Amino acid sequence: MEKFLTRRNKIRKAAAKQKWDALLITDPINVRYLSGFTGGAGCLLIHPGGDTILSDPRFTFQIEEECPGLEAVIRPRSESTSKTLSKLLGKTTAGKLGIEAEAVTLAQQDRLFQHLSRWQPVPTKSLVEEFRQIKDRDELNQIRRALDISAQAFQMVREQLQHFPREIEIAASLEFMMKVFGAEDRSFSTIVAAGARSALPHANPTEQAVSGQPILLIDWGCVVDGYMSDLTRVLILLPPSRSSQSKKLRTIYETVLKANEAAIAAIKPGKTCEEIDAVARNIIKDAGYGKHFGHGLGHSIGMRVHEDPRFAPGGKTVLKPGMVMTVEPGIYLKGWGGIPIEDDILVTKDGCEVLSRNVPKRFEEMVTEQR
Repeated sequence: MEKFLTRRNKIRKAAAKQKWDALLITDPINVRYLSGFTGGAGCLLIHPGGDTILSDPRFTFQIEEECPGLEAVIRPRSESTSKTLSKLLGKTTAGKLGIEAEAVTLAQQDRLFQHLSRWQPVPTKSLVEEFRQIKDRDELNQIRRALDISAQAFQMVREQLQHFPREIEIAASLEFMMKVFGAEDRSFSTIVAAGARSALPHANPTEQAVSGQPILLIDWGCVVDGYMSDLTRVLILLPPSRSSQSKKLRTIYETVLKANEAAIAAIKPGKTCEEIDAVARNIIKDAGYGKHFGHGLGHSIGMRVHEDPRFAPGGKTVLKPGMVMTVEPGIYLKGWGGIPIEDDILVTKDGCEVLSRNVPKRFEEMVTEQR
């Protein structure tokens, strides 16, 4: 397909500038980004003469279907990847072969070069990932779709919350509904934590009952055509007028919301990641909760749920149009609970777009009746 060829040509030019004779892509996500192959067991060889996807007989028909026009070599089960590569590179007796250092272990490198003794391995770092930072129209459409599905599933589960008395049931129901609405998978293990357990940003859902707890943290997302969403909301389960903690709860919630909205308003091309992080962090610090916001403000999202760049202290990356970032400030108090609010944001030419704008987040909107 044309979009995959365009992406490979960009990578080929980058490899040529580094004076590599060929480039071997082994990270399954990068292989999919450059070819459309979703099998997960294969590699992509990019060289001046063309591009070749290499896999085994299990994926013969899948490659034909997903990668039309791309040369494919299906190695016999009895033949190693190294041996097949040596045949593909046989016309060139020696050269520099770029390999993805973050995707290949030392043991795998030794096996790869078993039959390529005259080739010099050249480690590459985040070569394809840097191109993946800027999303094209097709990629943005998939992210938007993932967010739409996530929002629909969240609303459905929220409306039927009385039928799911435990954290683990809420998580399972949310994941089920995302698939019902068309997701191919969840972005990550859904996080559901009630009451004091919400102070654990990556809490695993448990058998704990939700009833009687003042707050319920839900962190969820789904995958559509390889692209992910990532959202966090906190439901207010006790009516504020009846909760002994209502004043503190609302104060903390409004502080986090203020930090979330201020950071989003500051996003635009030319800003650095640390500048955006500081906007939210300073609001939380000024409110007296600085030490209770222990993680970065957010991260890029795409074919992985956590990608670079990241909103964090020391983040020097300059924002560019087409980047999709999360903004997720939070305050976490041991023994009390946590209030994070997370949105997905597209950097545009003159500012940003809140891709998750259809998911409510005002305090009053999050008050949820327990029947």
